[in-house]
Amino acid sequence: MRKIDLVTDFQKKSIAQIRQAFFRERTASGELVFELEFWSVCFDKILYLYPDYRELPKESVIYKYCWSNEHDDDVWGNEDDGEVEFDRVEEFYGHLKSITLPEDSYGKEEYHAILEICESAIKNKNKLFFMADY
Repeated sequence: MRKIDLVTDFQKKSIAQIRQAFFRERTASGELVFELEFWSVCFDKILYLYPDYRELPKESVIYKYCWSNEHDDDVWGNEDDGEVEFDRVEEFYGHLKSITLPEDSYGKEEYHAILEICESAIKNKNKLFFMADY
């Protein structure tokens, strides 16, 4: 299994408690083949850089996440609900690719790692899941 851990090194240098997020790529049989662990605030920051999520289809991941984050107590992908499967990975990937991170922005490493796990799931025809500790 391949793993990208963007939390542990930061956690070692900080006394702050980090809320984590996970992307997990699984085969059709459920075998975990790739996991990305990162700071959930970076996911929030990245998705809100999308120009106007309200113009996306309501079924899109960015729309569901941003809308639930602004209007619900139950944010999309909350760990209380367990892993949430992406049913539109290629669409999510396309939306992510259209986001431009500012040069001085933190979250670049996380952004590129999210693109990488999406590319892997698409290429290998695997399922992609998300879960976060909000």
